[in-house]
Amino acid sequence: MRRDGDLLIEHLGAASGRVVLCAPFIKAGVLRRLLAAMSKDVDLDIVTRWHPQEVAAGVSDLEIFDLISGRPRSKLRLLDNLHAKLYISDARLLAGSANLTATALGWCDDPNIELLMPVSIDDPNVQRCLDSLKHARDATMEERDAIRAAADAIDGSPLPLAAAVVDEMASVWLPRLAAPANLFHAYRPRSRERLTRDSLEAADHDLAALALPPGLSETAFIGEVGRRFCEMPAIVLILRAAEEDLTDEAAAALVATLSINAEISPATGWRIVRDWLTMFMGDRYEIAPQSFITRPKSGSPRR
Repeated sequence: MRRDGDLLIEHLGAASGRVVLCAPFIKAGVLRRLLAAMSKDVDLDIVTRWHPQEVAAGVSDLEIFDLISGRPRSKLRLLDNLHAKLYISDARLLAGSANLTATALGWCDDPNIELLMPVSIDDPNVQRCLDSLKHARDATMEERDAIRAAADAIDGSPLPLAAAVVDEMASVWLPRLAAPANLFHAYRPRSRERLTRDSLEAADHDLAALALPPGLSETAFIGEVGRRFCEMPAIVLILRAAEEDLTDEAAAALVATLSINAEISPATGWRIVRDWLTMFMGDRYEIAPQSFITRPKSGSPRR
């Protein structure tokens, strides 16, 4: 089945002059994937919204500011009451319900049911939307930092979220790439051809979730993956369980409660997580020989 994300990549890749991305929720990993599909010569206009509770919930990434600020002929604008999803490639337009997130575009284990369809620029509703976009303000570093501070201040009692935000959070991420040593090859454009199609698909799923900045060395990449990996909600729960020594059987049972990917068994899902822990967090966690218990290394801080 064709995913909305694949349709969108084809749509944007055909642009030669102008691209407009209009969506309230934008994840950095997804935006990076879309940017890679576009010509570097197109003018790019992105309109989104930044609400602290949504940033704290993880459905929007402030890191898109850095992605756009370093790209020529590109601008990022904000519109607080934005809800429309509209994607323009030269004179071709797609509209519908899909935000620029892995869940909305079908790049996850349990995607939302979304709609993206061609629309005419002459449609009165499209014209009203485009007129509203003229009121969007330029995103600034100062506003980004203020939103980040406000999001960080939202702790265990987050502000109520709209139903659409809750839908975007429905799919809990767990890694899919069974050979985590290959993740760096997928991250570097020049080495992607080393991987099989299935490995690339799994790696792209994981890279989109991790939303890594571009241009990292291999050492920096491993450190940054480890940092972001241990902050993922499902991984946080697994690491908490490992504080009391985690057997493979108990870990697989825990993964079964977190994952809704029917293509991967809980035991296989746990083995993938365990290999990621070894690869990216080996300085903090160990797999005890013979017993295969996962636990923090001696002297490592407890979570």
